[in-house]
Amino acid sequence: MSKIYQKNHPAGKNAGFTLIELLVVVLIIGILAAVALPQYEMAVMKSRLATMRTVAENLKKAEEIYYMANGYYEANTDKLDIDFKGVCTGTDVLWCKDEFIVDVFDGAGIVTDPNNLFIGIYFCPGVDSAACKPNAAFMYKIWLTNSAKPDERECLGYSSKGQKMCKILNVQQ
Repeated sequence: MSKIYQKNHPAGKNAGFTLIELLVVVLIIGILAAVALPQYEMAVMKSRLATMRTVAENLKKAEEIYYMANGYYEANTDKLDIDFKGVCTGTDVLWCKDEFIVDVFDGAGIVTDPNNLFIGIYFCPGVDSAACKPNAAFMYKIWLTNSAKPDERECLGYSSKGQKMCKILNVQQ
């Protein structure tokens, strides 16, 4: 008597997969996903940071033009010839999408202290924008021409993810 639920292959083999074979395939897919997911997250983060660096570099150029015309830097971005529509909102601190903020001179108003003449990009995953700076994963600084560190770039990683981003950016910590 033949088995009811078992199909026979013309070559004499049973058709279909065993449970062990299916479990091995699922295990292999799980391992591949576990390896690929962190790399995917870093690629997405790098892409978002590239957008923020573009915003900050454009802001630096606008600040340098303003300095040449007025003799000082201005933290209020409304007074600069630059537009952030669709990317960031705000004046002294730009609140940007994807958990980033861009802070001009780490303060407000006219700043003359050369130790504060930088544009800071902060990344704050899962943190309210108001509490971003003290809880940032990393900070990327773009120093202005008339600052304590003229035209330098600096990256400060405050978490393991932030340190990885600094390493990817290839900027001194």
